[in-house]
This record gives sequence, C-alpha cells and structure tokens, in this order.
Amino acid sequence: MFVHNGIPALWVIPALPALGALIIFLFSKAMSPQTAGRIACGAVGLCFGWVAFCSSSLLGLPSADAHNAPYFHQELWTWLSAGIVQSKVAFLFDRVSMVFTIIVSGVGFLIHLYSYAYMDDDEGERRYFGYLNLFVASMLILVTADNAFFMFMGWEGVGACSFFLIGHYYSKSENCAAATKAFLVTRLGDIFLILGLLLCAKLVGVSFLNLSGFESVKEMEVVKGGWGMSGHALLTIAALLLLAGAAGKSAQLPLQTWLPDAMAGPTPVSALIHAATMVTAGVYLIARFHILFVASGTGMTAVAIVGAATAFYAATCACVQTDIKRILAYSTISQIGYMVLGLGVGAFSLGLFHFFTHAFYKACLFLASGTVIHSLHHEQNIYNMGGLKSKLKGTFAAFLLGSAALAGFPGTSGFFSKDAILWSALTTGFGNPVFYGVGLVTAFLTAVYSFRLIFVVFYGAPRKDIHVHHPSPLLVWPLLVLAFFAVTIGVLNLPGFVGFKSLAWEHFFHPIFGEFQAEPKEGWTHAHEAIFALIGAAVALGGILVSYTLFGPNAKMLPEPAGNIGDVENSTPKPYKSALANFLFHGWGMDQLYAAVFVRPVKRLSMINAWVDKVVVDGVYELIGAIVRAFHSLVVSFQNGRVGRYAMVMLFGVVAVTILVMSIIPR
Repeated sequence: MFVHNGIPALWVIPALPALGALIIFLFSKAMSPQTAGRIACGAVGLCFGWVAFCSSSLLGLPSADAHNAPYFHQELWTWLSAGIVQSKVAFLFDRVSMVFTIIVSGVGFLIHLYSYAYMDDDEGERRYFGYLNLFVASMLILVTADNAFFMFMGWEGVGACSFFLIGHYYSKSENCAAATKAFLVTRLGDIFLILGLLLCAKLVGVSFLNLSGFESVKEMEVVKGGWGMSGHALLTIAALLLLAGAAGKSAQLPLQTWLPDAMAGPTPVSALIHAATMVTAGVYLIARFHILFVASGTGMTAVAIVGAATAFYAATCACVQTDIKRILAYSTISQIGYMVLGLGVGAFSLGLFHFFTHAFYKACLFLASGTVIHSLHHEQNIYNMGGLKSKLKGTFAAFLLGSAALAGFPGTSGFFSKDAILWSALTTGFGNPVFYGVGLVTAFLTAVYSFRLIFVVFYGAPRKDIHVHHPSPLLVWPLLVLAFFAVTIGVLNLPGFVGFKSLAWEHFFHPIFGEFQAEPKEGWTHAHEAIFALIGAAVALGGILVSYTLFGPNAKMLPEPAGNIGDVENSTPKPYKSALANFLFHGWGMDQLYAAVFVRPVKRLSMINAWVDKVVVDGVYELIGAIVRAFHSLVVSFQNGRVGRYAMVMLFGVVAVTILVMSIIPR
C-alpha cells in the first residue's frame, strides 16, 4: 500500500501531520492537552521517519547520467481543470524536495518536542498543536507538489495557519493586529504570485507549471509577444511577479514589515516560521522556477538586488533592537536576503545550502531565546537580562554555538554557506563587486549583533532582579542537537581550495541546476577563493571584536534600556539618544511610511465611505420610506369606518366633479 513498484507513497508525507491535526481538532474536547501534544509530536516524528525512508530510496536509485537526477513522481487525481488552469493532486520528490522535506519534518519534529514542554499548561495548547501540525502539512504540500497550482494550495495553507499561530494569544489586541498584518501583507504577495503563474501558463504553456517537466530556456526564448510587448518582456514581467510573491512570503523588501511583528506568537512558532518553513517558501519558489529567471536575465538581476538590499537593511535594524525575539526576526530577514542574493547571482545550489545551514542555527537560536524567556518569566528585553551564563549553562552553550554559526565564525556551517554566496556574488556572470561589498558589510553587522546578544544576555551583572527558573530538559537538549548540526553541517560543501575536486553539495545538485548554475568567470582560481575566504573570516572576527568592545562585560557604552516597538501608528518610542539608532530601531520608518501612505488614507476613505453610506445612501432610502409612510397615513385617514364621514366625502366629491364638469363645458 505504501510502496508500489519500489516507489514509496509520497502522499503519506503531508498526510501524517494532516491526520494528526484532524484528530486533534475532531476530538480536542475529549483529550487532554498532553495527549494533543503527544499526537502532534508523534505525527511529525512518523513523517520525518517516512521522509528518511523516501530519501534513502531516492538516493539508492542510479543516475541515468550527470545531467538527469532520478526522482519519484506520483499522480492521484485531477482536482482543477479550467482552461489554462490545470492541476492534479500529484507529488514530486527529487533532490530539492528531499532537502526541504528533511528540514521541515526534522527540525519541525524538534520544535514540536520543544513545544510539548514550552506550552505546558497553556490555555490553548490543543488548538496550538492542531494548527502546528496543519502548518507542517501545508509546507510539505508546498515543497512536494508536482505542479504550481497544487503548490499554491500549500502556499496558502501556511499563510492561513501562520495567522492562527501568530495570533495564538488573541486576548491581546496587539497580537491580533500582528496576525492580521502578517496575513494581509503576505496575501498581497500572493496576488502577484498567482498573476505570475497565470502569465507563465499563458505564455509558455501549462506544462511549464508541472515542476517535473520544465520547458528549456531555448523554448522560452521564442515565446511570442503580445499586448504590445515582446516575448522577452513578458517573461521578465512573469519573473518579477513571481519575485513579488516570493518577497511577500519570505519577508523581503518591500514586503518585510510583517515578520518582526510576527513575534507576537509563541516562541516555538517563531522558530518554525523563521527557520524551517514559511519564510523559506520564497527561496523554494525561485529555485524551482530558476529557468524562467535565467531566461529573463533582468529577473536574475532583480532577485540579486532585492536579496542584497534586504540583507543589509535587516542587519542594520537588528543591531539596535532590544527585544530578543525581534533581533532574531530581523536576522532572519537578513539571512533570507543572503539566500535570495545567492539565487540572484546564479548560485542556486549555494542559496539552498544557506537555507539548509540557516535552518539549524536559527531554530537553535529561537528555541534558546524561548528557554531564556521562559526561565525569566516572559521577560524579552535584553537590557533587563545579564549574567545568565552560569545560571543557564546548556542554553548558553547552544546560544553561543548558534550565534557563532550565524556570525560566520570560521569552521561553522554559517561560515561555509555564507562565504560561498559572497564568492559567487563577486565572481559569477550575474554577480558584481557591489553585491559582494554589500554582502561583506552585512556579514560584519551580522557578527556584531549576533554577539551583542551573547554579551548583553549572558555576561555582566544581572540588570534586573528576576528569579531564574531552571528549564526542564526538553527545553534544553533539542537546542544542543540543533547546535551540533549548526557547527558541523558545513562539511557538506567545503570550498574548492580545500582540495575536493567535486564539492559534495554542489555536485549533488548539478543534475538539477546543471548549466544554469553560474560558475566563476575565467581568471578566478581557488587561490583567489582562499584569499576571499580569509577576508570573510577576518570580517566575522572583526565584528565579534567590535561587539565585545561595545557590549562586552567591561564595556561602558550600553544604551539606556528600551521596550518593544509597540503600535507604530500611535506610539514611536525613542529609546536612544541617536536619531540614527532610533531610525534603525523603527525599521527605517517603513511601518510609519506605509501607515501614512496606505493605512491612514484607507481608513479615511473607509470613514468617508461610511458617511456616504449613512447620510446619502441611507438618507435616500429613508426619504422614500418617509414619503410612503406619509401617503399611507393620508390614505388611512379616509378609511376610518365612520359612515357619516364617508357621506361627507362623497358629497364634497360630487360637488367637486360637478364644478369641474361645468367649468369645462362650453357655454
């Protein structure tokens, strides 16, 4: 049943967590919160086991040649057929799907286990685990769907589930506002995405949207023009529409504002959204449609610009945040920017490699921050912390290793994946020195804010008298597992100057991306790569040194404590004396800008519309009603049942008719 002709049943991958969610929702009133947690953890654990089995089966298949990688493909039924919109419930499991499903189910399983302890005694624990399972199921549909329209079903599923999970604590209005903001901003990106998919289907054909059977670039280069534009221009528009869709889901400029506010949800939700699932959907989308972007050319440049700009923007914001989770949120935006930059310069496999390494160290950091928050009775302001190194030893060790990987400390996974993207940004045909320079400055800022967290939170004297609650083992050991991989997983793609002729990760994905994977231009050698790797290492170490100088145990430059950013429309706190620091603290003022340009005008328009509806529209109907009522009252006054009055009216009527007749008869 689950294995047919040597092909494992791919539908089981998303079905297991979906089944867990269904059981929890149907029988939630009859089960304890602990039972719901066990069902959710068991469903994702079984899913990870099945993914491991599918992966081992795929890796056991022989490759036909160096340009064609084996894959599993299964069709179940047609669920949508309307003109160019054709979609089947069908699954594709290739090397790209394999990597994403391993991260979604594997890291997701650790986050579920962590949640079992973190959410203990929470009022909405059963609801939480139901949506957490459904979230994982939706993401697994997204990354295993055979066609773009079925993928869009999973795409929308993660958006809906994120709304419920971010707004888990719905009794607070600010949490509901954050969930609504995330839903609306990502929906805006989704509009562009569906338009892009429809345009692709119109220009290239429905077969292009079947992810297992892409058309070649040569066939796209002869796309016929239309609507007064050339075929190449239309392909570029399609690529830009897909990029806008990816930007919404992956929180890239200019649709990044929802992600920091998404910290309103429970910390394990932040780890799942930011490390393993939702925000990486855009990276998956661009990687899947890489042929379209390469055919456009301009689309590749746009992807690289968006990635580089977002990486730098978010890194500057992270340097001045005071909420431990918001620092990591801006860090996620920045690191996704690195992935997008890698894709934009043609290093598709390296962009995916950074996704792979980032999943481990960012999940580690988010869960570690959750343990800190849990141990300090929900305190999130880093300037109310300090001196936790000796009190939370396991958490400190995990946080240190995760921060080292995030900062690109030499030898960690983050160093290998980030350095590879910087090298490609400088040397490939789609890259240029500007992208490299922006990426290098961003790497320096990343090291600064990563170790700012370490020094402010774990070193020095406690800045507030808070009793430290000792965390349970389930809030610590998943962090250590993630920290181990955050440090070691980089060996999957050691740089070429180390001496490997075929780099494991890049060689593994060569059959997928093949000729579209950009290589260093002629003249760049492994010796140059080694030199730039040393530069990258020096930049990371330099950032750590600057952070130690500014925020270390002996530093005297700590800014005054500050709270959360609050409601940006009605409250703009200024925690720093520096106007620049306050500008960065508020995300370059983009929330205020959007509020002024979009939110407040829409609200005013809504007020005007309400006035028009009440005064004009309702007034017209009320006037008609008044006229009808007046006429009715007049008519009713003649129908009172008094015979004498009827006779009187008849007499006056006869007299009136007689006078009228006499007046018109000629004499």
